[in-house]
Amino acid sequence: MNILRPFGWWCLALLAGFQTVLAADSFSSIYITEILADNQHGLKDDDGDRPGWVELYNGSGSALSLAGWFLTDTKTNLTKWRLPGITLLPDKYLTVFTSGKARVTNLVHLHTNFRLNPGGGYLALVNRSTNLVSGFSAGYPALPPDTSFGRIRGEPALTGPFRKPTPGKPNSIAGPEFVPEVQFSMTSRNFLETVEVALSCTETSAVIHFTLDGTLPTSRSPIWRDALTFTNTTQLRARAYQPGLLPSPPRSEVYLRCHTNALEFTSSLPVMILDTLGSDTPTSSQASLAHLSVFEPVNGRTALTNRPTLISRVSQRVRGSTSSGMPQPGFAMAFIDELNQERSLPLLGLPADSDWILYAPNAYDPVLIHNPFIHQLSRDIGRYSPRTRFVEMFVVRNAGRVREAHYAGLYVLEEKIKIGKHRVNIDRLDASDTKPPQVTGGYVLKVDRLGPGESGLFSSGERGIIYVEPREQTILLPQRAAQRNYLAQFFDDFENALGSEGWKDPTRGYRAYLDVDAAIDFHVLEVLSGNVDALVLSTFFYKPRNGKITFGPHWDFDRALGSTDGRDDDPRNWNTGPFFGGPWWPRLFTDLDFWQQWVDRWQELRRSHFSGTNLNALIDRLATEIKEAQPRQYRRWDFQPRGGSYQSEIALMKDWLANRVDFIDSQLAEPPAWKISSNANRTLTLSAPTNATIYYTLNGTDPRLSQGGASSNAFVYREPIALTNHERIIARTRNPSRRQRGGPPLTTPWSSPVTVELDAAKVGP
Repeated sequence: MNILRPFGWWCLALLAGFQTVLAADSFSSIYITEILADNQHGLKDDDGDRPGWVELYNGSGSALSLAGWFLTDTKTNLTKWRLPGITLLPDKYLTVFTSGKARVTNLVHLHTNFRLNPGGGYLALVNRSTNLVSGFSAGYPALPPDTSFGRIRGEPALTGPFRKPTPGKPNSIAGPEFVPEVQFSMTSRNFLETVEVALSCTETSAVIHFTLDGTLPTSRSPIWRDALTFTNTTQLRARAYQPGLLPSPPRSEVYLRCHTNALEFTSSLPVMILDTLGSDTPTSSQASLAHLSVFEPVNGRTALTNRPTLISRVSQRVRGSTSSGMPQPGFAMAFIDELNQERSLPLLGLPADSDWILYAPNAYDPVLIHNPFIHQLSRDIGRYSPRTRFVEMFVVRNAGRVREAHYAGLYVLEEKIKIGKHRVNIDRLDASDTKPPQVTGGYVLKVDRLGPGESGLFSSGERGIIYVEPREQTILLPQRAAQRNYLAQFFDDFENALGSEGWKDPTRGYRAYLDVDAAIDFHVLEVLSGNVDALVLSTFFYKPRNGKITFGPHWDFDRALGSTDGRDDDPRNWNTGPFFGGPWWPRLFTDLDFWQQWVDRWQELRRSHFSGTNLNALIDRLATEIKEAQPRQYRRWDFQPRGGSYQSEIALMKDWLANRVDFIDSQLAEPPAWKISSNANRTLTLSAPTNATIYYTLNGTDPRLSQGGASSNAFVYREPIALTNHERIIARTRNPSRRQRGGPPLTTPWSSPVTVELDAAKVGP
């Protein structure tokens, strides 16, 4: 159908009737979605010119190669321009410039050997068997400059002009050339018995088509005429059509019929209803569509009789490796729009994004707070880790009313690890980023089990270093070869540096490739947690543009902090997890300076975020948040607390952490204690345990040399130090009797430094 409307300054006679599509154009393969013939102010090519362009889209469910396919502007020459060996993933776009430059060697910037005619003409996509696959049977029309011509999203047999071209992206669905959105007399809500809904449109001559089965309305769907009355859960979707305009944006509202026992439910936490509206039960291998309603506390209480604060269509699946088989499933969830494209929304005060995780605390984590606890600590020490919120959920997988029986328990809403302004804040790679500096980042990877069909960047057995962003299917595309090759070479260079003779050199060795501060912050927190899977599973790291390997964010702490797994039972043991194994770490910990930096950071954090007072306060805060929901979670999933009560689980976690930090402290040399006299002649007194020696400097340098010796600038402390107003004193304790055994491959007798800085009016560690 060719739907045209005057754009004020542009008048065209409306074309009557429907434009037929090519017989072969099923839209389940690769097809033409949008073209622009007269490009005056839009997309530039790699020469800085503005030629016309054609956009292709893969509407199938699998990756398809375009090798040997053709684009042509001539009916009598179907093989006019041959596409190179480029692969298009499902639901992805490819823009080809119709410049006449005939370029195929650069897979990111393709140019046909013909130009589109601004006065209109013929265009077709032809497969390698020279069969017509996609095109416009009546050709494309003459259009004003910078006006594209393409297919209507959701109903690609319909075509029309777009005032806002979108090369490489989904076509527009709103604007002055479109019918306005359908209005609903009642928005999504819960109801008890019946609900009545009327539809309308500000374009009074528009015809509204609707569906009740979840499918997208088309021009062939039923026409709305009178108010609709619903007596059961219903998804109402509508779209308006009018001659001379493109169809309106589709819109959906969902009305959930609830049983009285569900409407009586209240909570101190936000509550979510995830309803598949009677469709497929979600599995870990395949996502399915669902409806999400979010309810938040009003005056401290959440009730399902309140209006939802957020509603959205979502794509969701059961997530996790071992946890996917747990009685209470966790979910990976993405907000999607009416045409199933991901969209970003803020959720419960967290920054807007499309991708979220609903983590289900399992029997390994009977205290229910392991993940929020570690994520919060990481953010507190200055390293991003996913933000979290506690919620209670109803999960409905069948048609009919929402009932009390659909209560699914307590969940932890978590940010999915991905590149984004408010998540892993690094540059996102585009296919055109093939040369330095762009090709150098950003990349997100992880050490984990290989997923179905994955081979990873490197792998051994069932585990490897796995692509996260760009994902493996993307980075293995022919047009991404430069990125794949760069990344492989970078890690080869890193491992060569790590194994070289000069591996400890700060400019030639491993430090040229690894963000050591970030690595140590990551490792210190993993050791504190006692995570039994640390460094070998769910271990994320990333590489920023022009940057180094950066460990984090953290992930997955059900089997940590004194869990029921058993491997972390004894906190007074380094190896509750493989902290000195995994890729690279065994070598790193044979550098005495790396290990000393670890000790320095541990003792620094013990004076602040890792103090017993702070750790216990965070436990208490999180436990208080779920005080009301915890008994429901225990009843719903038959949790059996150790010690007989939830309070005993809290006490166990506090006791485990107290023993953990005491054990590590006991193996390290204590930093010097210090005191400044208050009399007129100020002096600094330092103290340390018996048999320990205090070394200090007066010029702001470290009394410890690289690789463990004492600096020639250092003094041995013997008596109080007379102070002036312009000194920076750094002191460390050296205690050979304190040795780290049973875990680290090396041991250091040095404590972390203590700094007394007077000229900056600052005294402290």
